[in-house]
Amino acid sequence: MTQDVIKQSYRGVRCLSCRQPIPVPAILAKADATLSGQSSASAEESYTRVFSLRCRACNREKPYCASDIVEFEGSPRPRVLHTRPTQSNNRRPGDLARAANA
Repeated sequence: MTQDVIKQSYRGVRCLSCRQPIPVPAILAKADATLSGQSSASAEESYTRVFSLRCRACNREKPYCASDIVEFEGSPRPRVLHTRPTQSNNRRPGDLARAANA
């Protein structure tokens, strides 16, 4: 009784702050795959393109080059949505404080 193990992998960059892998969006991964099949002159020109990504671990955004994209094993870290804190004083945005000497 044998089971076939399917290895998952994804394309990404390593965070410049915390060194955790950041998956690249599908549009960048697709562009990177099409550029790898082009001539060396046009591929070299496109590898100088810079894009910004936000790390899912430390939540910092840094610029990365297309040449920084590598293959990682496993599945990417799930996206964590951060919510903004609500106003603590329950005032409506249009309410203004009155001056003491008015």
